[in-house]
Amino acid sequence: MTATPAKSPMATWKKWLIYTIALGASAILIWTQLPKAPYPTDLNLVGAGKPAIVLVYDVNTAGGMMVMELLSPIRDEYGDQVEFLVASLGLPEGRSFAQHYRITSGAVVFFSADASQTYTIRAPESTEQLRRMLERAIAQ
Repeated sequence: MTATPAKSPMATWKKWLIYTIALGASAILIWTQLPKAPYPTDLNLVGAGKPAIVLVYDVNTAGGMMVMELLSPIRDEYGDQVEFLVASLGLPEGRSFAQHYRITSGAVVFFSADASQTYTIRAPESTEQLRRMLERAIAQ
């Protein structure tokens, strides 16, 4: 009969250290990808006295997250003048919104203070493009 050598306690300790570091690194990566401040999903705020921007967002696609990153500097600049909202395709209201306006994740719809749709951008390319459209929407 052959005897199998016993695992040293050091080998088990190293394995747990590696798992812990990998888990911690994964958590940090996920944390850094989250939006800085959550966007409200209450679409009843459209037409509540302030212009609004609604981003159609689906967690299963990258388009919405990329546009959210484009919107962040504008949100910091105009957040007190404009409602920044998300129509989440994971919620019935978000799906209904997207179907009504015939748009998909990553599209942005601009509304005036009286809830009139002013512009829609299906795939914004830059923060400047979004800023120009927002300034036009505010002026109306």
